[in-house]
This record gives sequence, structure tokens and C-alpha cells, in this order.
Amino acid sequence: MNLSAFDLNLLKVLDALLRERSTVRAGERVGLSQPAVSAALGRLRAAFGDPLLMRDGQQMRPTEFALALVLPLTQLLEDSSRLLNPASFDPVSAVQTFRIAASDFFTEMMLPGLMANLEQRAPGISLRYTDSLNLQTMDDLREARLDLILLPAGNFSPWVDWRPIFHASYVVVARQDHPVLRQHGVTPAAAMPVELYCSLRHAAFRVIEMAPDRETVALAALGLQREVVLSVPTFTAVLRSVAATNLVGIVPRRMAVKVAIAEGLAIHPLPFALPPTLLAMIWHRRNSASHAHAWLRDQVSEILTPLDDLEQSSVGSLVLGSAGNLD
Repeated sequence: MNLSAFDLNLLKVLDALLRERSTVRAGERVGLSQPAVSAALGRLRAAFGDPLLMRDGQQMRPTEFALALVLPLTQLLEDSSRLLNPASFDPVSAVQTFRIAASDFFTEMMLPGLMANLEQRAPGISLRYTDSLNLQTMDDLREARLDLILLPAGNFSPWVDWRPIFHASYVVVARQDHPVLRQHGVTPAAAMPVELYCSLRHAAFRVIEMAPDRETVALAALGLQREVVLSVPTFTAVLRSVAATNLVGIVPRRMAVKVAIAEGLAIHPLPFALPPTLLAMIWHRRNSASHAHAWLRDQVSEILTPLDDLEQSSVGSLVLGSAGNLD
């Protein structure tokens, strides 16, 4: 390819097409009409000698050659942006879209506050947010379809950068006046024997069905197991299913406290040891030096860091009394 004869603006169109998989949405992203994007795609195909994106039903799917371009293209465009805009990020005047993925815990506990802050501090910033985490989520981050993921800290790939945010502790939820708990004299906010807990039917939060969750591993260490009759990828589904049935479930304490009264739920301490989970935000290292991305990370951290449960003396002391009196 002769670089001197290549229109570098086409790379922005290619980036938009690889992100959006649609000529219409790509046009909206770069401010071009759909016919203009189609024409640009034709020029890109000729320049690279590859179809790049092929029509597949309602979507366009990238070729293997195009997928191999995602990371170097994203890096090139971001490096170019920093070269041309060395000044620090100005949130007041910025116009940008960020893509975030997280569990519905963050939908409940972070998203309203984050949007309120953006409305006041950065009215030109918009979010595309999903609480549907799956095996594809990390690929979306690597291929620049996501900017930030919130999830438990772990052994991340070398291309991932991350920041710890807070520790989340967990509680058991059951519907008010649960017949089995009432029969055994377990009142709301009171602890239940672990054997009684295991004898109940459970709703469980699981993103990856094949992976054992922390609760199962902790119970197995005690020689115990529970009967999970419902596995769901959101805590909201656990809470609502528990409220409508005689199931019990384990959810983050903060989320349980926020919704317990409205959902008619009682909150109980865990009947076995389960250390708080360290939650983190992760992003691709290519964004580590981005002023805009760093600003967004600070906004997320500002809202979530005060939720840290690690400093609390014990989960049991937090759930005593009515849910309405809990912070």
C-alpha cells in the first residue's frame, strides 16, 4: 500500500465499522451518512485487498484479517489523538462515549450516581452500559468494544490494567415470614444454623455456569452442600425470585439493604465464613495514559470506594435490626 496515496481519515471509518458492525451506526459515530460510510468501506477494501466486513443477516461480521487490525488500529488512533491533543482532558467541553460492562450490582449501586455526576460535570459524556457479563466480555475489552469492566479482582492477562475499588461482603436473603425459618425460630436479621441453611432451596448468582462459585467452595470445605434450583446471571433475579418463593439466596450486603423493604425481604448473616470480595475496575493498557479514560476511572472510584465493607467489624452486626436502619 502506498501510504502517501492513502486517506488516513478512512482509518476512523474502519475503526467505527469494526466497533459498530453497521454502516448506519458507524456513520453516526463518525458523523457521516450511510452512503458515505459504504463508499469509504469500498475504498478500504481496495486499499487492504480484503473484504474487511461481510454482511451476515442484520449485522456485518469482520473477516479474520479485519479482526487482526483491531488492536493496532485502536492503538494508532489513540496515539494520534494524544499526539494532536497533548493538553489535559476538559470534562466540561468533552464530547465522548464510554462503554462499561458490570454486574447489576453496579447498575443499582453506581449507575444513578455516576450519571448524576456526569450530568453536572461532563454533559457531553455519554455511556453505553451493559450488565450482561459473559465469556465474551473480556474479548470485547481487548478488541476495544468496551472501555471498562467492573468485576472481582483476579489474575488478569498482561494486557489488562486495573485498580482495586472496594470490598463487598455478602448476606443471606429470604422472604419475610419464611415458613421454614419461622418454624425453626429464625427471626429477621438473626443467624441461622449452617445445616438449616443447606437444607433450604437456593437461588444463586452465576455468570459462568460451569465455574464453581465461592459459596459452593466454602461449603465444600466444611463437608456441606446446598441445593441450587435456580442459577441466574443477575442479583436482581435472585432477589425477586427469593421474594416470590421459599428460596433463599446470597447477595451483596449493600444491595440487599437498599432493596429489602421494597421487595419484602429479610436479611440474615452468612452462617459460614466467606471473606469479602475485592472488586476492581479493569481496562486495556492502551487506555492507561488517556486523560479522558483516567477521568472516568476517577468518577467511578469516587462513587464506589465509600461502599467498602472491609472496615466493618462484622457482617452480623450490620444486619441486626430493621433493614431500613442500615446504611
